[in-house]
Order: sequence, then C-alpha cells, then structure tokens
Amino acid sequence: MRNAPGPRSGTSSAAATWRASPTRRSDATAPASAASAVGTFERSNALRERAHALIPGGAHTYAKGDDQFPRRSPGFIERGEGCRVWDADGNEFIEYGMGLRSVLLGHAYPPVVEAVQRQLQLGTNFTRPAQIEVEAAEEFLGIVTGAEMVKFTKDGSTANDAAIRLARAHTGRDRVAMCADHPFFSTGDWFIGTTPMNAGIPKAVRDLTLQFRYDDLASVERLFAEHPGRIACLILEASRGEDPRADFLPGVQRLCREHGAVLILDECITGFRWHLGGAQRCYGITP
Repeated sequence: MRNAPGPRSGTSSAAATWRASPTRRSDATAPASAASAVGTFERSNALRERAHALIPGGAHTYAKGDDQFPRRSPGFIERGEGCRVWDADGNEFIEYGMGLRSVLLGHAYPPVVEAVQRQLQLGTNFTRPAQIEVEAAEEFLGIVTGAEMVKFTKDGSTANDAAIRLARAHTGRDRVAMCADHPFFSTGDWFIGTTPMNAGIPKAVRDLTLQFRYDDLASVERLFAEHPGRIACLILEASRGEDPRADFLPGVQRLCREHGAVLILDECITGFRWHLGGAQRCYGITP
C-alpha cells in the first residue's frame, strides 16, 4: 500500500516532536500541550531577518520560503538524520516533506554519505565527462525501461522545461496542455504564467498554455477538438496519491498519439516511489 505524498509546497512539511536533545540550544522546557510542541525560535527568527534582507523571499528555493509554511514551522534546519531534523534552536522534528520529496532514503543515509565522500576525493566538475556519468545513465535506463536515453538535470523544472522545448521542436507546434489539478511543474514562463504570480510574463506566452482536469478524459478530448493540430504536448503527473480510473492514462496516451502530441509524464514525486521503474510501470504506459 502506497502512502500518498503531500503537495510540493503550501503546507507544512515538518511535524513537531519536541524532545530534550543534546543538540538543543534553547532553554525552554518540554511543553505541556500540543499547541506549543516546540521550544523557542530565537535563532531561527534572527536568521529570518538576515535572510529577508539579503535573499528575495528569504529563501533561494521558493517552496522553502516563509510564505509556504505556518508561522510555528521551523525556520532554518541545521542537520538531519533519517526522517528527523533539528532546527537552528535545537528543536527536533519529523520531516514529512523530506527535502521537498527528494530525499527518498532519509537524511545523512550512511551508504549515500560514504559514496559522496569517495567521489569528492576524486575531484568534481571536470572539463570533460566522468566515467560515473555513463555508469549512472546505464543504471537508470536499466531501471526505467520505457526510456531510450537519459539526460540528468539539476531539478524537475529544468527537466520539464527541456521536455516542453523538445516537444515544440519535434511537433512544430506552440501550445502546451497541462493538468490544472497538479500544483507545480516548473519555474518556466509556460507554467508560472498560469498561476496568480504571473507578473512579467507576456500575455502572448500565457495564452499558449491550456489546461485540463485530472482523471477527466473528456476535458482532454475537448482541448484537442478546440485546438486541432496546435498542441505540442500534454504534461501531467501520473498520480497525486489516488489511483486514476483505469481508462484515464491509457486514454490520454491514445489521444496524444492520435493527435500527434507528445505525452510528458512528470515523475518527480512518483518516480522510484510507486515503483522503482516509476508510476508508468504501475499503470502500464510509456510516455
């Protein structure tokens, strides 16, 4: 049975589990109620003031910003081990979000730390490729069997932006169809233009992105009917926790093929979680 992942942003990703810790710097004692489940945030609050004076939004990653979390959330994390993290004031939390869903094995997982240490000793960021890049690509393609080639990127936004650009180049079309029920795909204009934070994105660019509803095949059919021969690609997540109806994803794949559009499956969350080979293995589709 799969545990449904939470959204990438907009909710707290750390559950407070106050306990006296040897790393704790706060003088607060254990609270008497769940309403005050942690000690003070004195050092975190001081760091917040410094951060907001130097960094737009107080964080280099938007989804980690203060406006994405309740006020009593931890402000700055100093270290983590397994599923637990400690903030700048020594408060201990269970981190439900696990690095915005990217830390699958837990923080400071010893085999990962040891592998990184070994590689760092060999040097990093050479002018030419390293052997490990070929080995990682072979390993990935041996797991995600529906892929023919792989290009590693720094984050999901970069990967999705590249997929959109490739789809437009391949089809010679401009319009993108995205699932309106999935909260985040990219920092690129094609997606941010659909959000309330679309300042600075030209209307001509915003108008190129269309939207459909998840698990609603009729809404996908309508888009193709309303924009015949103009949709370059359709992008969605395979699932946000609940399994789709049995006919939805195969139906989306069929419609994309019938209309010459590229199907892009965003597996930043479902990849390696639903199945080692991705949710595409679970649902029997090949994007």
